[in-house]
Amino acid sequence: MFTSQEVFPGIFHITDAMGVSFTLLTGSERALLIDTGYGLEDVAAYVRTLTSLPVDVLLTHGHHDHALGTRWFPSVQMSTEDLPVFRLRTAAAQRARVLEQAAAKGLCAPDDFLTAPIPDPDPVIWDRTLAGFPCRVFNPGGLEVLAVQVPGHTPGSIMLFVPEYGLLLTGDDWNPCTWMWFPESLSVVTWRKNMRAVLPAIEKETGAGISHVLCSHQPAPRKGAELREYMDYMSDERLDSAPSVDMNSPVRTRQVTCPARDWVLVFDAAK
Repeated sequence: MFTSQEVFPGIFHITDAMGVSFTLLTGSERALLIDTGYGLEDVAAYVRTLTSLPVDVLLTHGHHDHALGTRWFPSVQMSTEDLPVFRLRTAAAQRARVLEQAAAKGLCAPDDFLTAPIPDPDPVIWDRTLAGFPCRVFNPGGLEVLAVQVPGHTPGSIMLFVPEYGLLLTGDDWNPCTWMWFPESLSVVTWRKNMRAVLPAIEKETGAGISHVLCSHQPAPRKGAELREYMDYMSDERLDSAPSVDMNSPVRTRQVTCPARDWVLVFDAAK
């Protein structure tokens, strides 16, 4: 079962039964769906309850909780750098793990969940750069959406900004609990450098401040100030002194926390 809230006029933040969120941006001519969730339910059918416009689909990255729902759409776009991640995380082994997780939550899946074809995404056609990051503007009609490839959580991670509302969509490049310990994740230092570079570049390019943030694992908007404070908090000193944390993985993970703000950053200490 999906739930959604219209956080700004024509902008719907949707959460699926597994708890991951994604966003529908509607213009006057088309709509742009950012991510598709776990795909246990027909995402396209639900989107049609929110808009009758033609829908283009863009994935922020290739992880299964954002990409398995692409099975319900004829085509999607994604950064080519994330294609190996997409293929791995939409393969049968990952789908089987998702089925186990869903069953533990008492959720059902379509009979063909393990076998439904999920074609490779089309590549995003970047047409310029912003502070060295590939970018382009989507305009579904009266709504400018700036997409920027910001390597971090994955090599091809994409963030999007809607200047009209000062709204930033971070994908998994930032959540109050940010994970930077996957094999495909960049080093935490590189991620931090990229994030600190791109945020002011977006504001300078568009002339709009980042006032609101929609995250993939938060059902409601966060304040832009929180993102800036989070990035400032993750200093060299805190990274260097971060204690080890067991993520049930062979990766040598360490964790920075800020209990007062419920902030977490888990990263691979070997990178």
